[in-house]
Amino acid sequence: MDLEKEEIVRVLVLEPQKKSYDTISQLLVEWFGDYIELVWRSVFENGAEEIKKAEYDLLITEIQFPELEDSSESVLETIMDLAGPSELPVVVFTKAEGKQLPIHAFQLGINEYFSKRRLKKNVLEHRFRNLFREVYRKKVVSIQMDDSLKRFQDLYGMNQSEIQDLNTMVKKFKKELEKEYEEKLNLETEKKKMQNVFGMYVDPIIVESLMNNTLSLDQKGKEQEVSVLFSDIRGYTTLSEKMKPEQVISFLNEYFTAMTEVILGYGGMIDKYIGDSIMCLFGAPVFQEDHRQNALDCAVEMVQVFELWQPKWQQIYGFTPEIGIGLASGKAIVGNVGSFQKLSYTAVGDTVNMASRLESIAKPMHVYVSEGLYNFLPEDYANKYRYEELEPVKIKGKEGLHRILSVKPLA
Repeated sequence: MDLEKEEIVRVLVLEPQKKSYDTISQLLVEWFGDYIELVWRSVFENGAEEIKKAEYDLLITEIQFPELEDSSESVLETIMDLAGPSELPVVVFTKAEGKQLPIHAFQLGINEYFSKRRLKKNVLEHRFRNLFREVYRKKVVSIQMDDSLKRFQDLYGMNQSEIQDLNTMVKKFKKELEKEYEEKLNLETEKKKMQNVFGMYVDPIIVESLMNNTLSLDQKGKEQEVSVLFSDIRGYTTLSEKMKPEQVISFLNEYFTAMTEVILGYGGMIDKYIGDSIMCLFGAPVFQEDHRQNALDCAVEMVQVFELWQPKWQQIYGFTPEIGIGLASGKAIVGNVGSFQKLSYTAVGDTVNMASRLESIAKPMHVYVSEGLYNFLPEDYANKYRYEELEPVKIKGKEGLHRILSVKPLA
């Protein structure tokens, strides 16, 4: 693939061990291919000189170097002084140990922190893809601004000095815009937290449907194919009794925020939060042909992201929570339920009961799915996961036993 130089994300890797660099580089090339250019420096002093050049879009760095006698904390502080928290995104990839080290790193302004001793490829990929999206977005903005300045120069015949003055002004304006953008992001984050606390969260899918007049507030109930997901924290009541009230709210907000981001990423709609449980729908109110695949991918990733948070929760709250997830697909009655003062879009029926039942019996950190979901998965898609047949279960209000399966990633 032939790419312009400006389209490539330049990554500086500051890593004393070639084996570790090879691991990082192989993964990044596998995930991002021609869209990245890697530069490796194994000696800290040489890496520091590269950082000062300000030619890179991302820094991946170890914080333990054989030639340095400084502590990991001190090395990290030096790196952040060189990079500047808002100038060069920094990812720490280290063998250093210490419970306070990640906290100190994030306080200094790093973007991601990974321990070499606890590497999970799927988690690395998830977080690197999120980071690269933001890095690439900023590059595109800069390229567009540079192109606009060049066209302005060609159009009005400005000399280099005048362009430089204009460029300085634009950079200042760009910083103001970025500051305003960050403030808006912070505002949105706080807004989401408040909405989670008071149960006022409105899913973007519903908002968009209302704006496009494809969904009416007085919509009557209708029957359609959906996938329903329930998730629940195992033993949460016992755990919460040992926590302070502010810790309970802090933990729930972190948990709901992390899970909600995954759900929305797969086109799911948050139906409701019930204590520490989440109910969400796929394929409603806006129908999706691939709602089963979206729901299953979402459930598996929820477990993976939850695993990512477990060490932090253990460190902060003193326990390692676990979740169980139930998934079912089939016909359900969907529509707005409630009163004039408050309406809630939801689903009712056997499919909902099945998903709830599967969640209640799912083992910690497992995903249980119904036969109605599994049987209608495309064959090429179904092969991406490993399935284990479980004992059939009885569903309230329905006769006979029902086939269920446990799902896990192949890797």
